[in-house]
Amino acid sequence: ATRARFVSFSAVLAGIKEIKEVMAAAEQTRRQLNRRTIVFVDEIHRFNKSQQDAFLPRVEAGDIVLIGATTENPSFEVNAALLSRSKVFTLRGLTERELVRILERALTDKERGLGNEPIEIGDGVLQTIARFANGDARVALNLLELATAAAPRAADGATRRLDLDTLQQSVQ
Repeated sequence: ATRARFVSFSAVLAGIKEIKEVMAAAEQTRRQLNRRTIVFVDEIHRFNKSQQDAFLPRVEAGDIVLIGATTENPSFEVNAALLSRSKVFTLRGLTERELVRILERALTDKERGLGNEPIEIGDGVLQTIARFANGDARVALNLLELATAAAPRAADGATRRLDLDTLQQSVQ
């Protein structure tokens, strides 16, 4: 929708060399194609001050839109110059109810979920998975998939039965 170039990298793996390469390419893209570059940096708090400063000229020039993800408080981990040019969005964990709805959808989704496999879910299983996931849908879906694969098959040989005992074994 933005027609922007998209670049993604992890602050854990990238260094100042990679940042400078991306910034030079972003400047060139802006000059030659009049297109911005969206730069997504996972774990931006892992960059030191000079690495974070390397983004500043391109942010100020409008060559890039910088999106930084962090599990830390940006007020303490992102340098003030970059932070003053940013909008900070705090993402909350999902509620137990929201996670249960996601798990229910995964159980019926034939394209991306477990909808092609007959599964019986015992009482309280989805709520327990949601509680264990602590607001994280990825953790909940992974646990559902793992527990379902470990669930024994019913007498018909096709249907899997996922109960709290099987779930407990999967969690361990």
